[in-house]
Amino acid sequence: MVHRFWPLFALVAARTHAINRPKVRATIPADGRALACAFGVLGGFDKCVQVLAERRVVSRRAARKVMHMGAGPLYLLCWPMFSASPSAKRWAAVGPLALTAKAFLAGSGLVDDPKTVASMSRSGDRRELLRGPTLYGAVFVAATLCCWRELGGVLALVALCAGDGMAEVVGASPLGAASPRVPWCRRKSLAGSAAFFLSTLGAGAAFGLGFARLGWWAPLPARALIAGVAKVAAVSALVESLDTGDWDNPLIFLAAAATAKRVFR
Repeated sequence: MVHRFWPLFALVAARTHAINRPKVRATIPADGRALACAFGVLGGFDKCVQVLAERRVVSRRAARKVMHMGAGPLYLLCWPMFSASPSAKRWAAVGPLALTAKAFLAGSGLVDDPKTVASMSRSGDRRELLRGPTLYGAVFVAATLCCWRELGGVLALVALCAGDGMAEVVGASPLGAASPRVPWCRRKSLAGSAAFFLSTLGAGAAFGLGFARLGWWAPLPARALIAGVAKVAAVSALVESLDTGDWDNPLIFLAAAATAKRVFR
């Protein structure tokens, strides 16, 4: 007898699922779900780097650079998940704000988190997290709130992540050691500055062309966009070559954002 009523049971179950599921989803804003996905992406990436550093698969220095170069582009790739609502940028800012708070708490000693210290510091001193990593995260929070889905903001974050990261990687390599020094800062190499320029140019052009298809800014001919990105990369590379200490992250961002605003006005 049961098999005769099975189609009816299946129909009732399907209708119940269709009615109840939207109600459950409606209790969570679309941008809240996007934030959960972004947390999954950034949190997973952070955890992977921590495990690699803890198991000494990579050095502390390498883990720090992986975080520096990888977190930003991954975060930018999460931006399309958020809605066009004016409040979307505030939802999106929660992700970098959480990572910034994590770095601050670990660096200040308020939270004992040796894994975070190992993945974000050069020497293993937790106090380092109160400078570079905290400023890096603060720049991302400010950029999200002030330059949400703007070409200048995207290019500035790319310069901060890809450009600054590659400059240090190449500068610390045998190529950087053999390279001529920057005249106004002997601690830095021309090879590192060239790596900054090329990586910012390549990644910036890719993000600029890709996000333009989403309608975030007026489309530009590819040549014009690439020429503008090259100017942004050149100015920000010049700023990176200065001896600015722990303030290089905000200064690179500000220089890139100001240049982009002038170039693409």
